Amino acid sequence: MDMVAFEHLGFEIALGTYLLASILFVLYVSIKKRRLGAMGVALVFFGFVFQTFALIDRWFYAGHPPWVSTYEVMSFFAWTIVGAYLVLNIKSDYKSVGVLVAPLAFILLGFASMQPTNPTPLIPALQSIWLLIHVPIVILSYCAFVVAFAASALYLLKDNEVSAESNKPKHVERVSEKTQGGQAQKEATILDRFRLEELDELAYKSVAIGFPLLTIGIITGAIWANSAWGSYWSWDPKETWSLITWFVFVIYLHARTQNWNARFAAYISVAGFLSVICTFLGVGYVLPFMETYLGVSAGLHSYAGGDAVAGTVFFCGILGAVLLLLFVTRRRPPSADAAPSAHTAVNGS
Repeated sequence: MDMVAFEHLGFEIALGTYLLASILFVLYVSIKKRRLGAMGVALVFFGFVFQTFALIDRWFYAGHPPWVSTYEVMSFFAWTIVGAYLVLNIKSDYKSVGVLVAPLAFILLGFASMQPTNPTPLIPALQSIWLLIHVPIVILSYCAFVVAFAASALYLLKDNEVSAESNKPKHVERVSEKTQGGQAQKEATILDRFRLEELDELAYKSVAIGFPLLTIGIITGAIWANSAWGSYWSWDPKETWSLITWFVFVIYLHARTQNWNARFAAYISVAGFLSVICTFLGVGYVLPFMETYLGVSAGLHSYAGGDAVAGTVFFCGILGAVLLLLFVTRRRPPSADAAPSAHTAVNGS
């Protein structure tokens, strides 16, 4: 078996195991059989190992890191998400999150499988040591933001569930408790396996990891752009959206230290993920379509178009709004008669 065939075999095994793991995780959160969760994690690990060998194999025969083409980037992104999920489960029990992670990995690999797989020679701008540094750092930051998004989305759903239970009339609670044997029978969901504080803390820790990585990624990208094109910053859409994403997570981290409502902080995390999608996929796929059919000008990045003046004005507007928001929401001494509720107060640690 040659190296190309071995890489495709590892890719297909990973794709199949992620699909099977997705089915097992859905069953796990539906019928609550712990063995199904353990089998799902085992399958995810099995697929991760084969995908690791496939990526290493491609690196060898392609002659460059496996994060250049769309096929490679999507595969590497799926690999980092699955790897982060497996690391989370080393010391903590986050098996239920697999119901989100496994399908996402399968979708990413499925999308990658529809792209051209043959490696192509690197263009001059990519023939740099920064290819080994900038791209994996940025993708790892995106991976951390995906975990933060999953935790924040679960937090919002859990918070809605808690609020609904607390607002339920007393007579309704008494009627619902009149079941066989005098015990209330409530259908368990994935949310029952988490506490609000646990989800909020997971989102915060994920952003605390992803934000420095994104910062380093932006800096290394600017250095790389200067060495390739003679300019640190060109205001094309890729650069502009990465900076917008950075500002969104600045606001999130600010919220964690300024006694903001935890629910609102979770919404900011979700907004940050949407900004990541715009940076990672929107710029890469929407703008080329607009360039082809609407005549949008192309920037320095091969996948981006843009206008330097418009980008500068837009950035200044975003920066002004962020600075104003940070000033308005600066820390104030807590009121003596206003204690935050147990499930909505942000942990300031």
